[in-house]
Amino acid sequence: MNAKPKTMEEHLNYLLSMIRLKLFFLARWQHTHPDEDFSFTLRERVDIFRKTDLNPEALNPIGKYFELPQWRCLEDRLREIYHLVGGDENLFEEWGFDLIRPHVENRCERDFYDRSSISAYQCGFLRHDLAVSPSAPDTIGFHIANDCQPNSFFEDRKHIKECFTRLLDRAETLFHAQKISTDTWLNSVPKWLALFPAEWQENLSEADRDVRWHYGFWGQFISARGTFNAKAGAYLRETGELPCYPKHSWCSIRSMREHLRTL
Repeated sequence: MNAKPKTMEEHLNYLLSMIRLKLFFLARWQHTHPDEDFSFTLRERVDIFRKTDLNPEALNPIGKYFELPQWRCLEDRLREIYHLVGGDENLFEEWGFDLIRPHVENRCERDFYDRSSISAYQCGFLRHDLAVSPSAPDTIGFHIANDCQPNSFFEDRKHIKECFTRLLDRAETLFHAQKISTDTWLNSVPKWLALFPAEWQENLSEADRDVRWHYGFWGQFISARGTFNAKAGAYLRETGELPCYPKHSWCSIRSMREHLRTL
């Protein structure tokens, strides 16, 4: 399948649609968690700051800039709006969107051409951590992104096998690891689980419903083309729930190598 790359206009629509959805979610979360600090919800559960022109770095900034006066001003205004509309999700979304929109539009072109995030992936659509965790010194964690955009990496089984083989080789050579692991919403998706041995499914954790700002939760709202996943967005609006919640799992490198031979 050869999909068309997204346009600048589609990228702007993606950014604005994500901002709208996250403002809606923010209001819903605050309503059901009234004791949680508004700034914590805004900073830690949704990804808005990084998509604005107040973010001085690339898409995934190394630093944190929540104390910038301009951002603090936006935070305070959003908090005022939330209380002014009495927590009404739709009104908060509309008024908050009017406030944030210019900052997103001003960053759109820079964001559109930013390839820094995928360039950090050492193994195609997979990226391993730069060190093992002291709590699990025999395990290397990894992350997932779609390096085949505008197509999906799921469409290329040969690419999948090559990327995982590279990950396993690097895990053993660089870290002397014996296992791989990840936390992702994809661990709730059958076609993703089919890429792993039975051991992976046996080790699946319970779903993590403590929503955080990163792609482990919010990646499901991005299509293979990098556009907004309207179906997933509609599900969240209708139910107040994410379509999928992240789960943690792991398997041995040995069992993963054996399973790759069957793909």
